[in-house]
Amino acid sequence: MTTPADIIHGLFETEQREVTATLHGIMEAVQGKDFPRLAGYHLHSPKFTKFDDFEPLDRQDVATAQQSEEEGLGGVESFRYRLDDLKVDVFGSVAVATFVFDYGFEADGEPVSVRARSTMVFVDDDGAWKIAHEHFSPFKANP
Repeated sequence: MTTPADIIHGLFETEQREVTATLHGIMEAVQGKDFPRLAGYHLHSPKFTKFDDFEPLDRQDVATAQQSEEEGLGGVESFRYRLDDLKVDVFGSVAVATFVFDYGFEADGEPVSVRARSTMVFVDDDGAWKIAHEHFSPFKANP
């Protein structure tokens, strides 16, 4: 009988690499405006949630998130990104990625530069890491 993995203290290095590769795949889909590929990274379930740092600021379900991503990214050109201070923690079939999302693009010919504190929660869905929750918040203090 094998000993079950220690989901609290185990590193799950293979899964960490898989989640990191998934994050970069997501960003490549954004860069290429490959919306079907981007949609494929989302967990298509009522359990999916998203809080964004752009409108709409309400909690989004998967359909709303995908629609706002397509609308928001439609006019974006020259998307570039960095995932600074990336940390991926795996708890068996759940992974939490935290990072500073440093990205920029051009919209209507004007450069836009953004930094957001970011959390993405992934679940293993039959061998594919899918986004179950994403949360982006700007770097500014509350009053």
